[in-house]
Amino acid sequence: MGNWLRACNIPLLLGVMALAVILAGGFVRINDAGESCPDWPTCFGTLGFDVSEADQTAWYEANPDEIDSRGENHRYTTFEIFTEWFHRFLATGSGAVVLVGLFKVYKKREKLSDENWFAAKTALVIILAQGAMGAITVRFDNDSWSVVLHLLLAIVYTIWLFYWWLIWLRDIGEFPKWATLSNSISKQEKKNFGMFTLATLPVLLLGVWVATGGGVSFNAGCSVGWWQGWPLCQGSLIPDIMGNIAVFVAWIHRVAVLVIGIWLAKGYFDLKNRLEGEAKNLQISFGIALLAFLLNILVGASYVILAAGNGFPEFLSLAHLSFGTDVILLLGIGYTICHLNE
Repeated sequence: MGNWLRACNIPLLLGVMALAVILAGGFVRINDAGESCPDWPTCFGTLGFDVSEADQTAWYEANPDEIDSRGENHRYTTFEIFTEWFHRFLATGSGAVVLVGLFKVYKKREKLSDENWFAAKTALVIILAQGAMGAITVRFDNDSWSVVLHLLLAIVYTIWLFYWWLIWLRDIGEFPKWATLSNSISKQEKKNFGMFTLATLPVLLLGVWVATGGGVSFNAGCSVGWWQGWPLCQGSLIPDIMGNIAVFVAWIHRVAVLVIGIWLAKGYFDLKNRLEGEAKNLQISFGIALLAFLLNILVGASYVILAAGNGFPEFLSLAHLSFGTDVILLLGIGYTICHLNE
């Protein structure tokens, strides 16, 4: 157990925390609690989450420019406020741990590489930028573009932490065998993994836009239920997208899923043929990413189909975010491994 508590595993701990922050953010959204702390960094002017409806009213009266998008009389439960508070708490804790990691590297910088020191400083810059983006998201009442950028930074940060962790292990002579590749394979596959990582990003970000762009109107942009809502969109393969942004975004998201899904499947089988049994770590990373992508199609379809009954099953929305994030992280990890073995 002690081996896992060493300083070199701080980036790994941060990576786990970053994933928790992403999922906590998704949990906030599915509970419609994105505006439950309307100010930043405090929450209704306090550091806690137990804010009564009377206290919320008093805060809004003292801040007349801050009106909830659900209406000036909308109030939040303690649980809803807690979800946003806890999301912020995790993010703040991550920032504190980054400072610990930075300090540890600084103390031993003569024994560690310049690349390690750069990775530590960059991690701090990214998380500060993420905190600023969180404040902007609150300022603009969770507008779609701010939520998309917030998630994008979180994904970049998580992949960077994995990179930092492997550099640190390499510096102390403990670079793991599962992350080791030949130089020739690394150079050959780095570009491919980079392209696939970047190609899957728009699919996820479009999905976030669908989920946050207009509430139910965007989620139901292609309608709901079997056949009418999925696999068709508004009962058609090519719906009328002119003048209806909700239908347009939902349909473009599905087209992107289809195109990138086919490309990922082709890319995986091409990879297996090229490597001919070598670099199993790359094959496994790509294979799990492809499986997660395909499973996520089923999750997304189920979300739309089941909505025809008792409304959208929001737990599937959280699963949809989780699978989509995992796809990008797995491909990004493959790129990182290639980069470090060049």
